[in-house]
Amino acid sequence: MRKLFYIAVAVTGLGACAGDQVTAPNLNNPDVARVLARPGDVESVIANSFGSAYNAAQGATGGAGIAGHIEPALLTMAFENASSLANDGLGPRGSIPRSPIANNSTDTYAGNNAYNYQGSQRAARTAANGLVQLNSKGFTLGSAQQDLRARAFAYFTMAFANATVAIAYDSLSIVSETDTIANPPSKFVGGMAAMPVILTQMDSAIAAANRAIALGSAPNGAGGGAGFTLPSTWVNGNAFTAAQFIQMVRGFKARFRAEVARTPADRAAVNWTQVIADANAALPNDLNITMTTVAPWRVGDEQHYLFDTWAQQSPMIIGMADSVRAGCTAGNQGDPNGGNCYDAWIATALGNRYAFIIRTADQRFPAGDTRAAQQVSSGAGTAQQPPRTNLYFRNRRSSDPSGDAWNLSQYDFYRFQLWNDGGRAGPYPIMTRAELDLLAAEGYIRTGDFVNAMAKINISRVAKGNLPPITGITSATQPIAVGAAANSCVPRVPTGPDFAHATCGNIFEAMKWEKRMETAYTYLGAWFFDSRGWGDLPQYTALNFPVPFQETDVRSMKAWTTGGPGGKDAAALGTYGY
Repeated sequence: MRKLFYIAVAVTGLGACAGDQVTAPNLNNPDVARVLARPGDVESVIANSFGSAYNAAQGATGGAGIAGHIEPALLTMAFENASSLANDGLGPRGSIPRSPIANNSTDTYAGNNAYNYQGSQRAARTAANGLVQLNSKGFTLGSAQQDLRARAFAYFTMAFANATVAIAYDSLSIVSETDTIANPPSKFVGGMAAMPVILTQMDSAIAAANRAIALGSAPNGAGGGAGFTLPSTWVNGNAFTAAQFIQMVRGFKARFRAEVARTPADRAAVNWTQVIADANAALPNDLNITMTTVAPWRVGDEQHYLFDTWAQQSPMIIGMADSVRAGCTAGNQGDPNGGNCYDAWIATALGNRYAFIIRTADQRFPAGDTRAAQQVSSGAGTAQQPPRTNLYFRNRRSSDPSGDAWNLSQYDFYRFQLWNDGGRAGPYPIMTRAELDLLAAEGYIRTGDFVNAMAKINISRVAKGNLPPITGITSATQPIAVGAAANSCVPRVPTGPDFAHATCGNIFEAMKWEKRMETAYTYLGAWFFDSRGWGDLPQYTALNFPVPFQETDVRSMKAWTTGGPGGKDAAALGTYGY
């Protein structure tokens, strides 16, 4: 069996833009050591590696001559977005019942399916090649501090890129600095089996940064007590000290350790004590990247801001905010609000559902008892902009898009509309402090520490949603509000066995609600990977993408599919009955 090997190096001084990559088939025996012999070239490769890894994870965008990726599909698969368009698999991936993910050369979305996999593997190999050179006897970038900075960053990039594949695809070849270009490709391992290795790579990044701090703090230490400072272009817009770099890495450790779970049983088995520790020790503020409109620092799902048929917010999730319910029931059509609420909507057959007004105590939604009132509170003009920072959803003035009955909605997500209207450039969050607080909250719930769980949930619940704080919870099953207070409960969730009526959610549902509100559109699969582990995906949804056929073809292996009725790696009936 003939195997192809690939190298990826940053081009410097060859007429290409910084951060570009050359991907060349290694048909004989490429001399990577010679290509990366100069210290400046090695540092440049490592410096640009995270940009490549980020771009492979979520920086791609559709359009003429630009590859699409799996992010649009993940959005509709988890109801983070809804669209009936075929572009990038938006409509087909979000259809009910869910169909398998085809994996062959005739598949319309073959390029999307492969983009994140191939780009992440190349980015991981780029970082690994830099580590190989740093490990060469006698090689140095110029100082011990420089070497440790580059080593820490390369380990982080390699781990981040490996993790992207591990969470999104069913299996991968783990890239490491010992898996050199001269060796055959390593065997596939499952994403969950790969995660301990990936977390160890992140620990190696932290260890190198800690050595730099110790060296800088020693008598006559070079670089000062900070250890090192990252150039602001490495994580664009962030000149992190070594200590801040460690905080960033620990945040990603918390995210990936939880997100890799495929099922509720997997998620329950996560080491939540470690998730809590890493989340609490992560950056104290949002991790913002200064975005541009060109690779690698761009937000890939920019088509969202075209709205119309590209994006609307399905009531399948946001309908749970509907809490101001007086007089509104499925059987009370004589009332002016009869049928115009979540309770009536979930009591209606899936194919007959409709857009309705969400009246809620959650101030991330527009206020008002009528659509006209909500449109006014959503901002002036057809191209509305949020009039306050905690308004995440608008009741649109433009014409309503078509779509599947259960996705029809009056609402758009436009939290980042001002960023978009400013040229899609400037700081954009790829990891919010709220995400980390809520990861910790999930850990506290799972370990029975409801006091700390309530404290973490209430941070965004009160400050962003202006909802009453959760108090008095002593078990995971009790509702967060009872009696008269339950009339303004957020979230209210469909309840079995018929799932045709809603009841006030418990602390776990409150945590999930906050996590969705505060992470929407901030990183790859923000709702999908959580929903997968929580058991919230619709029945037959693929739990992960298969290894792209392009990769299995190279290895002379038969490709496979995932998801669909009776298919491999498909979700069971979801928490909410669909």
